[in-house]
Amino acid sequence: MQFASSDSLLFVLGLAAGPVVFLLILFGVNHLLAPRSQADTKLEAFECGIPQGGSPWRPVNIRFSTIALLFVIFDAEAVLLFAVAPGVRGSVIGAIEVGSFAIFLAFGLYYAWGKGALRWPS
Repeated sequence: MQFASSDSLLFVLGLAAGPVVFLLILFGVNHLLAPRSQADTKLEAFECGIPQGGSPWRPVNIRFSTIALLFVIFDAEAVLLFAVAPGVRGSVIGAIEVGSFAIFLAFGLYYAWGKGALRWPS
């Protein structure tokens, strides 16, 4: 029985070490084959072949963060609702739980709407 557990341990260690060794080999091959020249154009910011319009270090407009946060919340809601839908079929308690979850998030949307988080200043 001791022999079987050592085989299992070696198998798990091999599963952990395999990807690490593979990545080290890939990084080594990349280091050997990558070009070494550092031209000025290579160090410039690149966006779809269009010349850079301004400094890349300008501050980010904070109004995007609220919209992004609301998107993430309601995207997660959609994913969770699709995930629990098969388990709710035929279950009144499950339907009540999912409905209360959706109503709770709807109240969050109503609150954000009331606070003006969805208004886009121009």
